[in-house]
Amino acid sequence: MIDFQELQLEVNEAYSFVGIERRKSQIIFSLPKGFDPSLFTTYDSKRDLFFQFYRILNHFKEICLQKDYLKADIKTQDRDGVIRNQGSIQQISLPDVEIEENIFYSKLDLIGSILNAYDELKILSLADRLGKSEKIDYSKLHSFLHRAVYLDNGAAYIDAMTLPRQMVHYQPTDIIGMYCYILVEVKQQLHEEISGEVAALAERFKHKYIDAESGLFHDEYSSQTVDRLKDALELIDRNTALKDTDYWYFFDAIELFLYGKLSQADEGEIWGINNFYSVWESMCLTYLAKTVSPEYILHLDTRFISNDVVSLVNSNTKILALANVFSINGRRLVPDAVIFSTGFNEFRWREKNTIFLRKQSYNGKTWNDYGYTTKFESHDFAEVDLKIAYEGQPLNKHTFEELGKVYRNQNNQLIINNQLPSNFYSFWEIDLKQLSFKSLDTIFRLNHVFYVALNKAIFTPGKFEKFLLDEFGFNKDNVFDNSLFRRGLTKLTTQELIDEFTNFYRTVCSLKVIDIKYLSLAYCRDVKNRRHLKKESIRKQFVYEYLLQQFLGGNDILKNLEIKSNFWIPSCQNDSGIFKEVEPEYLEGYISLKNINFAALVNSYLD
Repeated sequence: MIDFQELQLEVNEAYSFVGIERRKSQIIFSLPKGFDPSLFTTYDSKRDLFFQFYRILNHFKEICLQKDYLKADIKTQDRDGVIRNQGSIQQISLPDVEIEENIFYSKLDLIGSILNAYDELKILSLADRLGKSEKIDYSKLHSFLHRAVYLDNGAAYIDAMTLPRQMVHYQPTDIIGMYCYILVEVKQQLHEEISGEVAALAERFKHKYIDAESGLFHDEYSSQTVDRLKDALELIDRNTALKDTDYWYFFDAIELFLYGKLSQADEGEIWGINNFYSVWESMCLTYLAKTVSPEYILHLDTRFISNDVVSLVNSNTKILALANVFSINGRRLVPDAVIFSTGFNEFRWREKNTIFLRKQSYNGKTWNDYGYTTKFESHDFAEVDLKIAYEGQPLNKHTFEELGKVYRNQNNQLIINNQLPSNFYSFWEIDLKQLSFKSLDTIFRLNHVFYVALNKAIFTPGKFEKFLLDEFGFNKDNVFDNSLFRRGLTKLTTQELIDEFTNFYRTVCSLKVIDIKYLSLAYCRDVKNRRHLKKESIRKQFVYEYLLQQFLGGNDILKNLEIKSNFWIPSCQNDSGIFKEVEPEYLEGYISLKNINFAALVNSYLD
């Protein structure tokens, strides 16, 4: 058992092993770079962190097995005919990669001993034995006449038959019950489902051997519960006369779990992975794949991405096809990710601010555009001509009234706390010099016409002009033509709208080349490391950007598209935010350095 109270946590900047190791007779839980061990000082926080990493590394191992990178190191151990798969050290071997070494360690995998022994069919079959039954099967009377008692009148009396039934076999059933109890405790920590039958066997064992105040992973009762389980195991083993292969199958798993001591292991790695970089890359790229629309993911390194996530990424036609772009001098290059960013389609950028809207009046009267009333005012829109209209809006009915059916009205102000319904559109002149996450969120929430266009993958003047005609019936007598696209007393022309949209598109849209770095923020900021980072990483990013510029140069619309390089480095924060831009102009402005919150990626990775 792992003593979480005594477990020492640390981050070793010198190497990339993450997991449990024995160093100088101490048991150390090595955490990823970017973590702060001082955030995990209690029994519960250390326990939860360990099981979180157990789930993460298991998921990563499943991906490696799925892609045939991992070859199990199979060893056998024979006791009464039992054959076991140890697999204590397993190496990840990638096709066409000779240098990169990645090794899983499970020299003393106490949790794995329980999980790997799980065989529900075997568990339930051991509880189902042949025994005497008071039920009489009249179709089988002839088979039991030799056991009958014959009465004076010649009648045959049969008091019991040997038929299949559920019955208690104290020792064999108790070893199963103990295993189920431990399994249930482990699975609860791993947030995994438990079958009703297994839970019932566990509860029956707990009732018989352990009191209600127990828990293998409870700070107060853990040590006491382990001692009681050891006593119960000794009692069961001493009183079990017939020990078949099924008995040893579960006994060995329980024994290793209860008596396996990390302190008795050899110095070095006990459980974990020696190069956490590949796991970090897998987590980041999986999150990206699940949160960005597939058509905007132009390139993704899929080496450590599960097959179902790869299928998701390839499910839609790309906005821009980059096939064979990343090749130079006959050598194929593999950037981690290239994203077509519209400012709205990537990650959790939204600030989730609340917008307060009220009708705008002019000299005490509601503003009127040829009978249409669509104008609003708000403290967020000082000196901005904000209008909101909806499809089929009639004359002399303010948009405020229709929105009032959806949003709460407080003191003649509508509280807009989520995106407007899809049949509502807004328009105002956007100050491109003052763009921020908050203003992008406002554009999104109010369904600004430019956002709607970008969301429909419209990026060219010709497509935008067609969008105006199809979506709004531009130059027709309706609320959009007579009010929404009117600024003051002047109606905007098609070309004016196209020019404004083009400027907006060029400001918010870009190609983002993302490089996943397994480095700490302190390392990146250390002046001594900057020369190395410039030589190795910046040069690589320059090559990626150069190849993209060469590709875009032949396209009049896209040739001016900005290309931005991002470094993603790990951090661990208590808040739910994903990104924190720590240096937008890192290394003389060539790179945007972003802290990625490890804790916020976990659920996406494990779902």
